[in-house]
Amino acid sequence: MNLRIVEYTIDYAHRVQVGILSDSDEEALAKAQAAFDAGTIWDDTPAMPLLFDDYEEKEGETLDFQVVATVAAWPVPDASVLQQRRTANAMEACRLLVVAESMRGLNGPTPGDYEQSLVETAYRLARMAVDGHPTRMPESPRPRVVVGVEGGLVQGASSDRPVELVVLDYDMNDVDDGAVEVPQSGGSTTLATIISHGVDLDPEFVAGVWQAESEG
Repeated sequence: MNLRIVEYTIDYAHRVQVGILSDSDEEALAKAQAAFDAGTIWDDTPAMPLLFDDYEEKEGETLDFQVVATVAAWPVPDASVLQQRRTANAMEACRLLVVAESMRGLNGPTPGDYEQSLVETAYRLARMAVDGHPTRMPESPRPRVVVGVEGGLVQGASSDRPVELVVLDYDMNDVDDGAVEVPQSGGSTTLATIISHGVDLDPEFVAGVWQAESEG
């Protein structure tokens, strides 16, 4: 099998709107043109706020795929891809810091191992975003959830990351008891009762359960 680079093209219109204080339409257009020429029209300043900046697909255009090259090894990604990765790394760093902050104090005055790992990962991602590191954003660890069941009913749940949890009880399928139509895979629906459960944020307990499972 060969390595092939597939490209698709589609026409877009880049539409940008900025706010401009002026005495006439002509003056506003001149200021916008001058800001564009100076490369400052996207600076989003109080004097010229950025109001809209997006790419809109043109109507009536056809999506076109084609093979543009067959290569022995993948080329270095374009600067546009590297910028997307920097943005993704920055957003993930912010998200991890928010999660770490939400866990502050749950393990006492000393941060827990999981909380510390979140901060360290956020720092690495932030450095990659600032330095323009070309590597892809590392996959974030998936949340681990421990669900306690007794007597056939969910009694509680714990997780090592903030998550939301609902339980679908297909045995409770009477409308008079609160059952509703729940969408299923394939587009069908069925009656079930949706029960919302709180999830305790307890990374140490969850880690202990995972350790016991791996040793079992």
